[in-house]
Amino acid sequence: MVANDLARAVLVLGLVFARDLAVLYLLAFLIGLSRALFNPTIRAAFPSVVGEGDLTRANSLIGGTFSVSVAVGPALGGLLVAAVGVSGAFLLDAATYLISAGFLSRISLPHPQREEGEEEGFFQELRSGLSYLAGSRVALAMMMGAFLTVLGTDLATPAEVFLAKVTFDAGDVGYGLLVSLWGSGMVLGSALMAVLGDRIRLLPVYFLGIFVWALALAGTGLSPTFVLALGTLTVAGVANGVDNVVTDTILQRRVPDAFLGRVFSVKFLGYGAGEALAYPAGGVLVDALGPRSTYLLAGIATAAAALVVLLVLTAAPTWDASSK
Repeated sequence: MVANDLARAVLVLGLVFARDLAVLYLLAFLIGLSRALFNPTIRAAFPSVVGEGDLTRANSLIGGTFSVSVAVGPALGGLLVAAVGVSGAFLLDAATYLISAGFLSRISLPHPQREEGEEEGFFQELRSGLSYLAGSRVALAMMMGAFLTVLGTDLATPAEVFLAKVTFDAGDVGYGLLVSLWGSGMVLGSALMAVLGDRIRLLPVYFLGIFVWALALAGTGLSPTFVLALGTLTVAGVANGVDNVVTDTILQRRVPDAFLGRVFSVKFLGYGAGEALAYPAGGVLVDALGPRSTYLLAGIATAAAALVVLLVLTAAPTWDASSK
């Protein structure tokens, strides 16, 4: 993780000096690739950092800080560009990765474990990880849920701007409010899980969150006023925040340390694949049916995703104390 942050600092610094469009694209791709490596790694290492502490609350904190950074980051970036220019903003961004690397370097993490008799090598580890997923119904269901939920919910993403500006004639301010309230809802969802902590059973909350998310999306499509649509989207954001915390905590508790990094890599791969399919499909739906119907269909698809995961889980006795 330290090497990843240092690499991203160098890559962001490269954006200051890049003058060719192809170089900018390459640097942006490499920054995205580094992020794709960092996200599953830090979540796989998190149980070792937390130790015997409250893993749910710890995941809530990291989820909440991520949601805040997503909500505040673009506005802060705009202020920095206005204050110190584009190059200055990139220099400050690179400095944040160096600060992160400094903090991470002070954390002592155990070496990754391997299953007894497991062969080393990329393809051997890949085969071993896929074999584990095939035999672990809870982990496999969570992977399916990650892909299908993003595929369903993100159908509505291309409809956001049209819902605000065309359907409700709320303009740029309305669109900005729509996006910011979703982000605020995610922060509230993380805060809710931080309050509840380990006192709740996570699998029921997982399904409750997805079904509430589905109803909120469908409700947005049916909302007669913009104020009501903002309310339902805030609820959707809360459900999104809850889902992020619950999914990570279930995996960290149920998956052996030897497979945790590989499982989280598959999870984020599912997120990326779901987004890659949902955005163009959502654009087609908006063009053909309009933003209201797109939100309604996104809600139906999200509910269907939850039902698929539920069917997979009920094929085995997983509702036990280890799912708390």
